[in-house]
Amino acid sequence: GLLERPVLPPHLVVPIVTYKLFVTGKSGVGKTALVASLAGTPVSPGHHETLGIEATAVFWPAKPQASARPVIFQLNFWD
Repeated sequence: GLLERPVLPPHLVVPIVTYKLFVTGKSGVGKTALVASLAGTPVSPGHHETLGIEATAVFWPAKPQASARPVIFQLNFWD
């Protein structure tokens, strides 16, 4: 899935652009559920507070309109 780095053929060299995204807000508003849904993991039906920081890496392939080369975005969510 999107959580793991995509496997590409050896001849295809794709740049990886890395971003660290810190998700902050009031308790119980859905920050962890948002990160889970973007990562493609199941969202827990009950509410529980996140203890400390949970880090989730998501690899998102994209092809910019101005370029013929694809790019892979590595989004590191800190929740």
